[in-house]
Amino acid sequence: MKDTNAIENAIRSKCKQELNSVVNNFINELETKVRGEYGGVNYYDFNAPNNKKNSFHVMGMQQLTGVLNTMLYNAHLESMVELKSRELVAKLKLEI
Repeated sequence: MKDTNAIENAIRSKCKQELNSVVNNFINELETKVRGEYGGVNYYDFNAPNNKKNSFHVMGMQQLTGVLNTMLYNAHLESMVELKSRELVAKLKLEI
């Protein structure tokens, strides 16, 4: 790795992989347990409580996976990168 940006990018990539794994596990459970056993549609509504303006719909596992990944990235990615960066600095015993 040539610089600190490359290190941060590697940490960010690792965090995205972790979040993708969470989504993939959920999708797998949804496919095998819920849809596999009970059937049903492949169409999902996302409705904001008491606000129909902010609702949207997805069709299929690929769209659902994309929405879930984006939601988790927006909610958790930066804090994960920050924590893993601090852990790396501590392991290297660097002063910041």
